[in-house]
Amino acid sequence: MVKKLFEKICMIGMPGSGKSTIGRALSDHLKFDFYDTDELIEIENQSKIKDIFNQKGEEHFRKVERSMFKKLVLRKKIVISTGGGIILKNKDLLKQTFNIYLKCDLETLIKRTSRNKNRPLLKNNVEKNIKILFNDRKEIYNEISDFTINATSNTKHTIKTILEHLN
Repeated sequence: MVKKLFEKICMIGMPGSGKSTIGRALSDHLKFDFYDTDELIEIENQSKIKDIFNQKGEEHFRKVERSMFKKLVLRKKIVISTGGGIILKNKDLLKQTFNIYLKCDLETLIKRTSRNKNRPLLKNNVEKNIKILFNDRKEIYNEISDFTINATSNTKHTIKTILEHLN
């Protein structure tokens, strides 16, 4: 039985760390609802994240993201896959959730994010930009995290370890 503390679980981490994949699988195991903040923002705004960034800027996107996240943390028995930058403007809201930091090495992040052209903060030079984001954010992820796990390799093993920790 999952403890009450774990009724609101957030997957945090860099773009490409596996937040959506692991979050979705974890929610299935726990029989919790799953939400992906980026997917919800795209549906609600009828626009891709990269288009929101391009047309209205990062600051506007962060406001939209916060508004969406505020609604989600009111729910229980949820797993939320957050955008990589959720930690920038939502530390107060993240105190209401159990935050699992999916930590990956830079090489893995570069490889994974290079496959997706819809990441506005990584466009033009994925390798250079992921390193900048990684260095800017790693301390914040560590500060906000309630549980950190190396998510570089085996997804099944990562989920199993998280479930063991939650129980």
